[in-house]
Amino acid sequence: MEEFSQLCCRIVEDAYGTFLAQIFRQLTQVGRLSINQVAQKCRLPLRQVKTGMASLIQLRLVYHHTSPEGSSTYQANTSNAYNIMRTGRLIELVEWKFGSAGADIMEHLAVLGFATACELEAHVLGHDDSSRLMDKSRFRALLKHLITSKFILTVREAHFHSPFDSRQDAERYLRGHGLLLQGTAKKIKIDGEAKVDAELEHRLDGNISWPQVLHELEANSSQANILLSVDYSNLILYTRNERVAEVAEKIFGRRTAEVARAACLQLEDIDPRPLKLRLSDNPAGSLQRLDFSQMSHCIASEGRPAMSNGQSNENGWLAGDKLLNGHQDYRANGTSGDHQFIEYQLGLLAEGPFAFLLGDPVTRTWAIDKSKLNNFLWDKEMLRLIDESVSEPALRIVRMLADKGKLDERAMQDVGLLNAKELRKSLAQLQMKGFLELQEVPRDPQRQPKSTTYLYFYDPERVQKIFLDRLYKTMSRLYERLHLERDKISSTLSKVERSDVQGSEEEILSPGELELLLRWRQKECWFMTEIHRIDASVAILRDI
Repeated sequence: MEEFSQLCCRIVEDAYGTFLAQIFRQLTQVGRLSINQVAQKCRLPLRQVKTGMASLIQLRLVYHHTSPEGSSTYQANTSNAYNIMRTGRLIELVEWKFGSAGADIMEHLAVLGFATACELEAHVLGHDDSSRLMDKSRFRALLKHLITSKFILTVREAHFHSPFDSRQDAERYLRGHGLLLQGTAKKIKIDGEAKVDAELEHRLDGNISWPQVLHELEANSSQANILLSVDYSNLILYTRNERVAEVAEKIFGRRTAEVARAACLQLEDIDPRPLKLRLSDNPAGSLQRLDFSQMSHCIASEGRPAMSNGQSNENGWLAGDKLLNGHQDYRANGTSGDHQFIEYQLGLLAEGPFAFLLGDPVTRTWAIDKSKLNNFLWDKEMLRLIDESVSEPALRIVRMLADKGKLDERAMQDVGLLNAKELRKSLAQLQMKGFLELQEVPRDPQRQPKSTTYLYFYDPERVQKIFLDRLYKTMSRLYERLHLERDKISSTLSKVERSDVQGSEEEILSPGELELLLRWRQKECWFMTEIHRIDASVAILRDI
């Protein structure tokens, strides 16, 4: 089983226990199975497997599909299984933006998997702790903010089917209505693919209309058809924006980093294109014109980045007129001074390595190129990971090959100012780790080594796959070690989880048990911090 599937199985086991993880593991190992096949492979009673499968479907960890003949099959949803690990950070981000009550709504929705607005309202307000925090009016106001800010999306029928099944259903629907032309011509195939893509995009559209959700809440109808679920894209966008700000702060300082972050905030969607298209020249449609007034407001209202110190603002707004970082050099009042400051900082960024910021000197307007931004971050992360894996001057060689293309040893010595000994040592190290490829170009039919040119080249797509596998493997081992550490003090943890002990640990537990509990919480914090740090690299390499 590949590294990503193993990691997803460990995440499910860590979150929901061994029973659901056993069913999920069989589906990831074998693939599509019927309910009877799952029961046979898990060696469990059919009744228990049906209960577990229903729970996994409710949590959106399993796809299900019923064929036209009536047979149902099930398939693991590894994407949602991986997102379980991101739930805590997403809730923390919501808490920073909307306060603890907004985070409470997201937490309940994550626990439910998916729910109608009425079910979510009853679940949140019916909770003992939550009923003291909010009433119906506050719940609906926060739910509106979460939906309009795209922290919550709607779940349609196609979301419960695998991508392959959803596409097959879309093709079957279009063919049944006579919307797909028959034939083998290239134009007919292209037109057919475009129609299928459009139909599939419509079926997978997760946008929600708040008035419709509000109507269902006011009607309190049991026939509600809008299903709500957690959307993790905001967390990926946050990771992207903070990486840009980190690079800008290292080069130009904090104030310039705030401008860079504000510019990136105007790109509110994820690039859905595959890696090959992201690495190619970007279309003009990826340009987004920057609004200086909106950037000025973001700079003044954002304050300290989310999840930096665990603090939050209850209502999502800054207290008083003072910024959280202690600086008050400029305000979001839309004045020309603000615009001049932002324009000056954008000019500094554009003159540096931030080529995704484009200025027009005639109209004095600025735009940000989404494709160039994604490629900039992708290249930065790849080179950072390579730098951690090799020694000098290996990284210089990778940069040289990424810029120049295929080169032989002689050309690399001349361009990189390297001697033959250190060059060959670095090339061997890079080849051993899989970061470089070698192409042989013979100059005669005999293919003699003396008459053969050896060209080295850097394949970023292949290296990306190598790094993702390594990152998945590292995270999987961290979860395995976390499980082993938990088993060592399972008796103490089972005691702490009792309802009569929670909140009164210091009075009930012995000094030795308290010390064990403190050490465990420190270890758990370290493990999860390391997992989230690695996940940030995954978000850059795979998700933006």
